[in-house]
Amino acid sequence: MTDVSLPSVDDRRLALSGAVNFRDIGGHRTTDNHRVKRNMVFRSDHLSRLTVADQQILQRLRFKVVCDLRTIREQHRAPDVLPPDDSIRLLSLPVQARGFDPAAAMERLQAGDDAWLSMDFFIQLYQRYLDDFGPVWGQVYSLIASPCNLPLVFHCTGGKDRTGICAALLLKTLGVNEEHILLDHDLSNACNAQRLRSIYRKFADLGIGPEKAAPFLQAPTEPLVAMLEHLNKTYGTIEDYLQRKAGVDRTTISSLRSCLLE
Repeated sequence: MTDVSLPSVDDRRLALSGAVNFRDIGGHRTTDNHRVKRNMVFRSDHLSRLTVADQQILQRLRFKVVCDLRTIREQHRAPDVLPPDDSIRLLSLPVQARGFDPAAAMERLQAGDDAWLSMDFFIQLYQRYLDDFGPVWGQVYSLIASPCNLPLVFHCTGGKDRTGICAALLLKTLGVNEEHILLDHDLSNACNAQRLRSIYRKFADLGIGPEKAAPFLQAPTEPLVAMLEHLNKTYGTIEDYLQRKAGVDRTTISSLRSCLLE
């Protein structure tokens, strides 16, 4: 029987006031009995609310790179707030599927357009993110493969969809089994729970109940499961996907594993 236990949320999450889903992807055991190193790669929700104390924590931990996966409109609306000394490099790597910008979601809902709030929509969206944005994932992984860029954090808005895909593909590349990948994905629900309460109330004011809102606000596993199945069926191995769609060669894959596994 597979051991799918994980460290607690508090053990993985970095205690920041302005980012509730900022957490370490390290600590996972791989199928060949290695372990993903801690304090090297992190995933997060957006960083536009970071306090001065939060910024000092990132400086103290010597973060080198932030990869912002949000759309250009999301980035302009809520820019990341990083230490003013330019000690952390910020890279804009927007991931936006055609016809869907998360920054416009509330405007669409306020206009009565809520037909897209369905599990099927997000299953298809995850597949499009996989098929169409391989070069973005490849840029992130190429950065991670070079120790001079670590520690590094990648993030979107809620730290669950685009960030979840980036984290899942990275963990799969490192040899973490899919059960652990799904459990890691699910931690976003615990991290975001308190902040989502007010957002659920806004949806309720628009006549949208929690069950209909959940595929968008939560981090359900169904889209990620379907995406991994699509990857396996369409591309074969994760190495095949990275080479064919992400522009990541075998040398980079090897360096990635050398940097992050112990």
